[in-house]
Amino acid sequence: MSTGRPSVTALHCVSFREYFSFTKIKSVVHGFVYEYETPKIVTIHSVSIAVMCRLIQLLILIYGIAYIMIHKKGYQETDASIISSITLKVKGIGYNQTEQNQTLVVDGADYIVPPQENNALFLMTNFIRTDQEHKRCAESPDEKFSRCVSDDYCTANRNFQKGNGKWTGRCLKKNASLTNNFQSTTGLCELEGWCPVENDLNIPNPIRDALNFTIFVKNFIEFPLFKVIRKNILGDKNYLKTCNYEPIANKLCPIFRVGTLLDIVEPNSYEQTQMLKLGGVIRVKIHWDCNLDKPLDLCKPEYSFRRLDDSYREDSFSHGFNFRFASHWKYQNRSYRTLTKAYGLRFIISVSGIAGRFDIILLTLNIGSLIGILGLATFICDIVALYVHRQSDVYRQQKFQEVNLNSIRSDSLKHISTNTTNSESKRKHSNHIEQNISNSHIIDHNEVLANVECLDETEFQQENIKNNDLYDKLSSSSKDTNQATTPIFIYGNFHQQKLGLNSLHTSPSVKQRHSTTTTTNKSRPSQLAYLSSEENQLYDKANISFVDADSTELIEPNEKTDENKHLNDSSAFNHSQSAVQSPITETLL
Repeated sequence: MSTGRPSVTALHCVSFREYFSFTKIKSVVHGFVYEYETPKIVTIHSVSIAVMCRLIQLLILIYGIAYIMIHKKGYQETDASIISSITLKVKGIGYNQTEQNQTLVVDGADYIVPPQENNALFLMTNFIRTDQEHKRCAESPDEKFSRCVSDDYCTANRNFQKGNGKWTGRCLKKNASLTNNFQSTTGLCELEGWCPVENDLNIPNPIRDALNFTIFVKNFIEFPLFKVIRKNILGDKNYLKTCNYEPIANKLCPIFRVGTLLDIVEPNSYEQTQMLKLGGVIRVKIHWDCNLDKPLDLCKPEYSFRRLDDSYREDSFSHGFNFRFASHWKYQNRSYRTLTKAYGLRFIISVSGIAGRFDIILLTLNIGSLIGILGLATFICDIVALYVHRQSDVYRQQKFQEVNLNSIRSDSLKHISTNTTNSESKRKHSNHIEQNISNSHIIDHNEVLANVECLDETEFQQENIKNNDLYDKLSSSSKDTNQATTPIFIYGNFHQQKLGLNSLHTSPSVKQRHSTTTTTNKSRPSQLAYLSSEENQLYDKANISFVDADSTELIEPNEKTDENKHLNDSSAFNHSQSAVQSPITETLL
């Protein structure tokens, strides 16, 4: 074990050095520049998974094209940081009946309170006015804690915060001669403040002709990203003098009639009357949606309206919208004021807008995002195929491939050592076989006869004894020729085929055997002299045809190989009379 560790360490060091060598770095850089890698693709022949994948991809495409690209204009750069300015003007004359049975006429200076607000407007449609003087008087009978039977009660509650003034601690009772016994025993706590106290239990009718008041909305906007400025006044002066907003006919007119707005936000007539009497809140929204890829004249506003306060049929507490304001004066060093409780409609103006213009960068980003979302279909199908499908195990084996670098390294080292050992063994074995082939030049006649198929068995058996004697003489004469003649070469190939060495050493072709035989015969012509006429007749009669293992076609029986031609020529030189036809045999070497 101790001898194996140093060798493993040395191999790791060599691998580390080779990894950071110039050749390795050059190969990595070359592969980075000239090679392209793509993920492995596994095709699944499953109708359910394929249909599910296509449906998900179709839904994603519909979402990306119909919603993102068309509806949301994903190909445009947008600007929603709109800068807006609003100016409001109200026109109209109204009148109302007072308690003294007199007609009170009001105009814009009377019913617009306050006269200016930011993006808002209050239109007074009803009011309660009370002329007051700063003095002492009884508390309002509407206050349930204001009734008393003695001064002690009022003194104990003089810091009451919900009263209409500062309680003095006295209990004011009416004259007993003018009231009954119960009323004479009870009274109201006295206060110091503005007298008489306001009475808002009886609310009067709203101002007449309030529905005919008109509101002119002037709006200027700017989109700072594109430096585009627009206004909502699109027509000429004559158009503005005669137009009133209508949802269909004149939807671009900036002059709004109060009655028309109430019809839009609250079609119920009872609710409209209550809103005029007790007040309400209405939102007016101006929205600019400008496609700057089209002409700028098409950038126009859109108006929408909505009621913000609760319906009177649903909410029974704190109806409508109202507030109080007062106007003060002095007469003969005495302080007076007129207290007004105003009911009316509060209009809140909101402006929003978005402008878009084509941008190639944003279009590219949205297309890339859509392509990325398409991968969701593959992700879902992979989950189904890996964990839900009935053949998930088969797909998991094809999808994932585990690679262990340590085992691959050890296997490669073993392969290198095995290849080295095998090559050395093969070289030694080849040398040993070649040595044995060069030394063994005698082939047993029984093995030769076993590979020869005689076409005429009767004739072959008659001459068997004669051929054996001739073969013994031929074998003794071939020992002195140093294995250079054609039979020696044929015997060598026969031994190679028998020992199974055709895969390691390829046997010579017919042309190679012919060249070898020709060279041998030319160098040593005297050796053929030992062959008698009977010996030559053996070759002539046998007429053996040899076929290599790598030959594509067998030699025809009536054709002679180059070796047989050479032997026949030699026989014809010494024995021209031997022309006996011999049997033909084919042998695969």
